[in-house]
Amino acid sequence: MKQIFKSIAAFALVATLSASCSKDDATSTVDTVIGAPTLTVVAPTAEINLRINEVISMNFIAAPASGAKLKSILITKKGSLSDTTSTDIYNSDSTVSIVDSVSINRTVTDSVKGNVGDKIVYTIKVTDNKGKSISKTAVLNIKDLYLTGQFTIGAEASTTTDIRCFGLQSSAPKSILFFKNGIATPPKTYPSTADSSTRARFFGNSNKIDFVFNFSSGSDGNALYSPDYTFTSTPYWSTEIGFWGTKNSTIFATIIDKSVFAAPNFNMEQTIDAVNFTTSTTKLVKNLQAEKAYAFKTSSGAKGFILVNVAAPDNKGYATFEIKWKK
Repeated sequence: MKQIFKSIAAFALVATLSASCSKDDATSTVDTVIGAPTLTVVAPTAEINLRINEVISMNFIAAPASGAKLKSILITKKGSLSDTTSTDIYNSDSTVSIVDSVSINRTVTDSVKGNVGDKIVYTIKVTDNKGKSISKTAVLNIKDLYLTGQFTIGAEASTTTDIRCFGLQSSAPKSILFFKNGIATPPKTYPSTADSSTRARFFGNSNKIDFVFNFSSGSDGNALYSPDYTFTSTPYWSTEIGFWGTKNSTIFATIIDKSVFAAPNFNMEQTIDAVNFTTSTTKLVKNLQAEKAYAFKTSSGAKGFILVNVAAPDNKGYATFEIKWKK
């Protein structure tokens, strides 16, 4: 009997040692799944509005997943969501060194150029050394702020065809519509293209006019007035305007210096929004002063400042203006 128990114990010991050896000798292989990098866009995070030529700051934080390293960060810019061409504005491979396996925080700047109403699309793409990537997009809208640059208007007696009426054109930047005066009676048939684009009263073109300019040799000097201004007599272009099918209403208010208007940091939008037009009834501004800008609001709701760069010296001279406005 003792011999039987010894045999069983010996067998158990051998079995235990065999199992132990088998476990120690086995090699375990487990595949590690590495995720994609992470990307957080701090600013801008959604659609925002910018002004033309404004510098945008793109701030983002990127990090690789555990077990991976960052390989590249690329920011591209397109003119719209449907644009098939893009421009690289930031490429980590050529401009910065990426610290392996460490979260990085970058701020990239870019000057926004385009037309009013354009959408500028920025795409940030982060790629790791495992070939995995993540992308995020920010869409920036160019605000409805408009700049005309300088333009010249003719005074009363300069010639019979000089431009003296003009209006804001919100469908395109840096653009205003000009109209000529001086035709005695409207044509009986539809005018030529040239006439329809230059004679204010013909077939409804008057609805595009927001400002009328005139020089009076009397006490009024350079004058800027609303098409619907009611004169007590018939001075300026009141006879001409009498033919117009539409007489838009423009009111004037605050006056600022050219130094403010032309300053690089001039916030036109903020300044014009602070002007109270509800109490203003001014539709005629006499004796326009050179290097002064006059706040205005049109029938369509456009608001801005019209700067008098140069005033006409007499009724045969010219005045030079410049406008900044928003819809």
